[in-house]
Amino acid sequence: MSAPRAMAELVVSSIRIFGKAMAAAGKQAARNARHKPEGAPDARPVGGAGSKNKITNDLQMTIDEAHLILNVKKDAPMEAVLKQYEAIFKANGPPAPPPEPAPGSPQAAALAAQKARGGPKAKKGPTHSHYLQSKVYRALERIKAERADELGAAAAAEGAAAEGAAAAEGAAAAGEAAAAEAPKPGDKSA
Repeated sequence: MSAPRAMAELVVSSIRIFGKAMAAAGKQAARNARHKPEGAPDARPVGGAGSKNKITNDLQMTIDEAHLILNVKKDAPMEAVLKQYEAIFKANGPPAPPPEPAPGSPQAAALAAQKARGGPKAKKGPTHSHYLQSKVYRALERIKAERADELGAAAAAEGAAAEGAAAAEGAAAAGEAAAAEAPKPGDKSA
């Protein structure tokens, strides 16, 4: 057998082996994708049924991210969250404009002279970030939504408990009234 023919057979057989291996790997990957181990939770996309997932999808931020952005603990009171929000929001906001000097003052004359020469030079100072302000605001919204959801669930549980107690009291009162109206065994008026 000649060397070129042996090389060609080697290449063809290598390609054939590689192709079979790739096909087997693809089949195994498809089987792995369909397999669900016992006891494993459903792999639903975020935004499934839960209200927390709905809040996360609506605001595009998890509660953990919101706490990290505002640098507060999960169990921090709302006053501390608002205080952090105000501080971070103000730090990333535009600086307050300088106060206008009173007319006739030496500062007003110096400012007028500067404007006549071409205006004051822009000062390099801290810049503000609308993006960061937006993130801070969204983090506050997320925490408020979470707290409102928790308060709503607690209020619903308290309401259900109160309804249950009222229904039990109503049933007891109705039972007493029915017992009072029922004829007694020795009564012949009925």
